[in-house]
Amino acid sequence: MRIFKFGGASVKDADGVRNLYQIVSLHRDKPLVIVVSAMGKTTNALEVIAKKAYAKENFQEELMQLVDYHQAVCNDLFSETPQDISNWLVQLDETLKGPGKNWLQFYDQIIPFGELISTSIVYHYIKEQVSCDWLDARSVIKTNSFFTEANIDWQLTEHFIARDLPELLENGPVVTQGFIGSDLTGKTTTLGREGSDFSGAIFAYCLKAESLTVWKDVPGLLNADPKKFEGAELFDELSYQEVTELTFYGAKVIHPKTIRPLAQRDIPLYVKSFIDPSGAGTVIADKEKISTKHCFVFKENQLLVTLRVKDSSLMDEKKLVKIFQATSHANIKINLMHNSALTFTICMDDNMDKLDKLKDYLAGDFSVLYNEGLHLATIKNYESGSFSMLPAMGEKILEQQTRNNYQVLYRPA
Repeated sequence: MRIFKFGGASVKDADGVRNLYQIVSLHRDKPLVIVVSAMGKTTNALEVIAKKAYAKENFQEELMQLVDYHQAVCNDLFSETPQDISNWLVQLDETLKGPGKNWLQFYDQIIPFGELISTSIVYHYIKEQVSCDWLDARSVIKTNSFFTEANIDWQLTEHFIARDLPELLENGPVVTQGFIGSDLTGKTTTLGREGSDFSGAIFAYCLKAESLTVWKDVPGLLNADPKKFEGAELFDELSYQEVTELTFYGAKVIHPKTIRPLAQRDIPLYVKSFIDPSGAGTVIADKEKISTKHCFVFKENQLLVTLRVKDSSLMDEKKLVKIFQATSHANIKINLMHNSALTFTICMDDNMDKLDKLKDYLAGDFSVLYNEGLHLATIKNYESGSFSMLPAMGEKILEQQTRNNYQVLYRPA
């Protein structure tokens, strides 16, 4: 059994859907689960629409553009638009009319329509060629109620996937959604932006799959973003450990949560190109950590947050414990940290809602100051010539270097 995950770029138009089927048709010798993201930039468009709806602003123009986009894909693929696709669009319109008071919950009721629509389109196109089934991922992927970044209930999820998928797979490929699940009350949840890779790993883990293949618009996993580095180099193979470290630093080729469930069951991950499916790509597996190429990772829109002790006492271990509890409570990922006698400084993604939660939690003991508009550059496995490849920087705010890795937080020039 194999799991294939296709991202939004691979199904951005009708030709992309046709190409997906061509790839699938070459791998029908074994049962296949096909995890599909929202088409193109649909998630971004839905975020704009959701924000306007929540603020009670007019969103009809943006909604019609989204409807027209998907309708054009359907017109190209089908003689008549399948009814369930039209139904999703009607449900989206109805859901937008009742935003309620909880933004995060509302977000998770709107954004998944991108995946529901795209998988319905892919399913109907494949079904015209071969027998296949469509699965609502929310019926099997169970989570807590941490909207927008829900955590998996692994015991329940494995139970439902193991119960429902084998019978469906007897009829042919199964098409399902990435990124989405549901809590124990049935409310839709999402697993974090770009979470479809993680969904693929969840299905792979629960089905004890032979492999997970992530199909992208690059030839495999590269040592830098090819849009920033013309000479980006392809990795033939990497260890789980190396990729975990790269995703921690912010490399976007694989969702950070993807590796752990695969490593637990020794399931290899292949990163391949949907543009050139015959290419070897990159294999990520249980290999010994080896010396590898230098890697460049860049994160924009960073906040530098400085926590200063109000009573001028030392920043001791008890205070650090409280700070880490607060970052966990606010669901903040720390990208870089530094402490002094009186302060503790962290670098985090620019998210004012999370920062406000942090400030509320720590207001009694700490003054909270922050700088915004910063960039974070990381070089993993740096070499003597690596530093000359960094972009022009303005003011360097914070710099850290170990024997293997280098990070610098800076204001762009």
